[in-house]
Amino acid sequence: MLCRATPNGQHLTGHALRNENLRRRSLARSASAPPLARAVVEIRASTLGMTRLELARRSGIGRGTLRDLELGVHRPTRQTLQRFIEFCRPEGVPDDKIGQLLDLYTGPCESLEHLISRLELRAGSARELARRAGISASTLWEYRRGNFPLSWSLLVKLCQAVGQDHDTVEPLWHACQRTRLVARGYPEAWAEFCVWCDRGDVAVSRLTRLGVTSASLRRLRYLELPPWSAVAQAARKLCRHEDELKRLRELWNRDVAAQRGNHNDEFGLELRRLRLRRGLRRRELADLFGVGGKKPARIIKYIEEDGYYSVCAFPAGLAAALADNQDDRQRLLALWRRRRAQFICRRRPETRGELRLLREMYGLTLDDVPEVLGYTSLEYQRIERGVESLSETAGQRISEALERAGQQRVAALLARRDSRLRDATAWRSPASAAELVNLLSRREGGLAPLARQLKQAGCRGVSVPRLRAIARGTDLPAWFWLREVARTMKVTDLDRLREDWQLRQRERLQRGGLPPLAVELRMIIAETANSVREFSRRLPFNYSVLVRDLGRIDQGRPIGWFHIERLLDAAGLGTQHDRWQELRILWCTADNQLRRATNGRVAG
Repeated sequence: MLCRATPNGQHLTGHALRNENLRRRSLARSASAPPLARAVVEIRASTLGMTRLELARRSGIGRGTLRDLELGVHRPTRQTLQRFIEFCRPEGVPDDKIGQLLDLYTGPCESLEHLISRLELRAGSARELARRAGISASTLWEYRRGNFPLSWSLLVKLCQAVGQDHDTVEPLWHACQRTRLVARGYPEAWAEFCVWCDRGDVAVSRLTRLGVTSASLRRLRYLELPPWSAVAQAARKLCRHEDELKRLRELWNRDVAAQRGNHNDEFGLELRRLRLRRGLRRRELADLFGVGGKKPARIIKYIEEDGYYSVCAFPAGLAAALADNQDDRQRLLALWRRRRAQFICRRRPETRGELRLLREMYGLTLDDVPEVLGYTSLEYQRIERGVESLSETAGQRISEALERAGQQRVAALLARRDSRLRDATAWRSPASAAELVNLLSRREGGLAPLARQLKQAGCRGVSVPRLRAIARGTDLPAWFWLREVARTMKVTDLDRLREDWQLRQRERLQRGGLPPLAVELRMIIAETANSVREFSRRLPFNYSVLVRDLGRIDQGRPIGWFHIERLLDAAGLGTQHDRWQELRILWCTADNQLRRATNGRVAG
């Protein structure tokens, strides 16, 4: 056996020589092994100067496991490799060699996927790392695959779970998050700001608490940058030092200047132009779509100014209600699609944007999906988000079904608009007192606004309870009152209303058992004044005398013609008037009938 010299000049013999030969043969054999196995052999044989048996005894790793690892028979488990690394560090193995070993096992630490793999390696397994961080193993797997965006707070937990300094991985996380957002179409300044929000554990939807206005936040959701002054206060609270704030301000102003030529809000501006051309108020348009809340017109304002999306005031309905022809409607919807696509691109890249745009264009919610498509809300949500595969023919059938259901919604909206247009002009020619009050209250926005306007115009006997009773048909006011209301509210055609009032008033008086003469007199009084007391002001005697005369007439008792004639004079009916002649005939007939009845009783 040959003797080999050591660095100090001594020759190796016995076991030392045998161990040296074993290490040399291992190095020679590793030349054809996989890179990871070759790196392990180099660390063991060259750096540590150990044989496989020595390393197995001192590290606690099985000799067979080491043999399979060095020969490249299988890829080592995380526990095995982590135990090997933990043994090498105290033995003085350089960090660059351990880093090379980690790069070969998990890949270079250039992405969050590789970073999580290294953290799993230090924890011993993915399940153990997830347990320490308080999440499930499947969720951790989604983060490692990049399906879920990794928040900074969760990454800090993962690092703390294995004793890793999170400050060392922050630059990598920051760059990966920023790159992910820019790849989805975010302006660079907004992507940087979103990373700051995540780093500060502030949700984007909560930026209003930091001084960002709701209007600016709506623009940001469409990837449109407001002026720097709109976000300066929030940025100052989220930044860590002045240099960082200065860089963001310069980047923000640059992107604002780049977007200045893009007219992404043409949909809202076009809607406003069409609405003003039709002479519609925002409240009228909101009422057409059934927008609720205390201030429904504010929703239309947000749509026109900020491109706000509303399920109630859905885009296809707005286009159909305001545009005159099909070409204008299609052009308007194309503007909306282009802008809304910027909002959807913020979501996961595998989202089927065409299906979502079609559904939102017609204001269909996930709750409407079971009736329209037959899918449950959760099933369709998975389809729309791209979680489940979808064939081309299935996608076409879904699009056709959504289009068909949306067109039905648009047709129902147009029918409702036509009905409201008819109602809007029906108040000019009401058919009854109840219809008059109902139509006017609908026009003015309720019974209370109608009563307020009538009182301001000087109409007497007006109150919300009385208007409600008239609208329900339980109260029939005098014709004089109806005429005053119609004149105040500019109702021009009263023919049908007068005919209906005369018919109802005459029937009501006849049901009371009044004779024909009393019925006609009561009709004349109701046409002349609001009440009998108000009519008495036209007479040269007081109210009690009028009540006495009317009581005698109602009872069919004899009364002189001059009593009736002075009532007709107060009502403005002269001797040449047809109704004067009619009442004269009724009085004569009633007087003759009374005389015959009196003579019959005397003869008997």
